Amino acid sequence: MKKILVLLFLSCLSVFTHAQSTPNQDQKMHNSALTPERELKDFYDAYGEDLRLGRREAIADRYDSRGYYRAGNGAKFLLTFEDSKKHYMTRWTPPKAFEWKNLTFEVLSPESAAVVGLFTYQGPSGPTDTFSYTAVLNKQPGGWRIRIEDESFNNVGYTTTPIAGDRNTPGPFKYSLTAQPGAAISAHKHTADMKITVKSGRKFILLGDLDNAKVQRFEAGSTFVIPANTWHVEWWETETVEEIEMIAPTTTVRAIPSSPRTR
Repeated sequence: MKKILVLLFLSCLSVFTHAQSTPNQDQKMHNSALTPERELKDFYDAYGEDLRLGRREAIADRYDSRGYYRAGNGAKFLLTFEDSKKHYMTRWTPPKAFEWKNLTFEVLSPESAAVVGLFTYQGPSGPTDTFSYTAVLNKQPGGWRIRIEDESFNNVGYTTTPIAGDRNTPGPFKYSLTAQPGAAISAHKHTADMKITVKSGRKFILLGDLDNAKVQRFEAGSTFVIPANTWHVEWWETETVEEIEMIAPTTTVRAIPSSPRTR
């Protein structure tokens, strides 16, 4: 009888032990089945959530323990892990809104990968801005870690998109320009006429003799021409979309110390 009870106890213990270990084994099998691309996507999904929720320590721990190269807008330097963590723990302010856009994952080797894409970021106050994003990650015992990170912002304040033709090929060329509120272009001139149609928003411009020129304002639906070799200054107070037509190629000359504005 005792022998039967012992056997029953051992059988139950075996079942209990198997039931306890199965979830861990299943998790290990699940993790091993993940592709590097899926691991990276999960990494960035969690990274975005950390940023939105202000999880300072979790963000700092996503970087390489050796430090990481921080780059963007013409700058590049090596930041130690300790300095990076200090930044996130004491100086960094969580965004009001954050979202990754169109991330692409390129696995370079079993231990390294590149990520390129965009993200939108809104600080505690102010507008939502779009940044380009590039990173190189190394896979370490704790998972993927960021070794290089480039976050760049278009501080010019406007973007252009070709519509027809080519800027560098002789012939008609047409493109659109989207300007953000507050964007401006200092004194410059072009070697060809430029026909401008304001599709939406509002454009301000000074044309010709800038010492005596009056501000002109063009509302949506307006069309006008900037004559070739005419100095002008442009700016926008609201988001504005324009279509610009010209005969390519053309050269733009900007008023800088080495090429000053003359009448």
